[in-house]
Amino acid sequence: MKTDVKIAADSTDPAALGVALRSLDLDVLRAFVMVAETRSFTRAAERLNRGQSAVSMQMKRLEEMTGCRILERSRRRVDLTADGAHLLSYARRLLRLNDEALGSLDRCARTGKVRVGVTDTSMIYVSRILRAFAERCPLVQVEMTCGRSWEALADLDDGKIDLALVTQPCGHEGGRLLWREPLVWVASADAEAEAREPLPLALFAPGCIYRDAVLRQLEASGRAYRLVYSSANSLGLSAAVTAGIAVTIMPVSAVGPGLRVVAGDAGLPDLPELDLLLYLRESPTVGPRAFADTLFDLFA
Repeated sequence: MKTDVKIAADSTDPAALGVALRSLDLDVLRAFVMVAETRSFTRAAERLNRGQSAVSMQMKRLEEMTGCRILERSRRRVDLTADGAHLLSYARRLLRLNDEALGSLDRCARTGKVRVGVTDTSMIYVSRILRAFAERCPLVQVEMTCGRSWEALADLDDGKIDLALVTQPCGHEGGRLLWREPLVWVASADAEAEAREPLPLALFAPGCIYRDAVLRQLEASGRAYRLVYSSANSLGLSAAVTAGIAVTIMPVSAVGPGLRVVAGDAGLPDLPELDLLLYLRESPTVGPRAFADTLFDLFA
């Protein structure tokens, strides 16, 4: 006698469906993302305020759960396998969704104000940051002030702002490196100021570490130069360079219309890289913490 067994279409019983359900632990995923970012169990444990052995056990547990080898361990560093790199993108998405879900239920995260201090150089990233934060916390007001790195850090120390997004540490400890990119020599798209002698320069006002680095490099290379324009903001520098009267330095991502990166055969010295650093007040409230998490996701 033949018997037909039917399962209701709306059944959610895994046993009835013959499905073995597995769930990823978000706490383990958060540790995995930190290991992937730092390439080190030790540094990941420090940032997570856990013991190194605990993080190592979490990674072992994650590999057992997924059935994949996700990390390649060596004496000096930890690298992702192909499966680990594949999992990383999902881990970040799951954590972001988790944070967004919790944030959406927390009125403090949905309303209020976040005070951020930025520098003129870090302003090139601000539109991306504000767009990402608006998606996460659309009702939070962002109050942003622009000045020099040391001014932003002083305001942070004085409690006038919640976060400082700067490009030089100015002797402060505790900052987190968000982004690093090359600085490049830049000239007008319509003029070759780099061919003139002495080299005409447009640079930030004294006190900028990148200005000091450029002058040291030029002096060490024996290239004669003259300062034709000094400004506290990048708009003034861009205007001088676009006019064809000088060359300047800027992050490669900031080179816009009317400007060009000077070719390597122009004989100009190598430049340092630009660091984008985040400083956050101790024991931040929900809003500033959410803003910082947005930055961590955006620049991961």
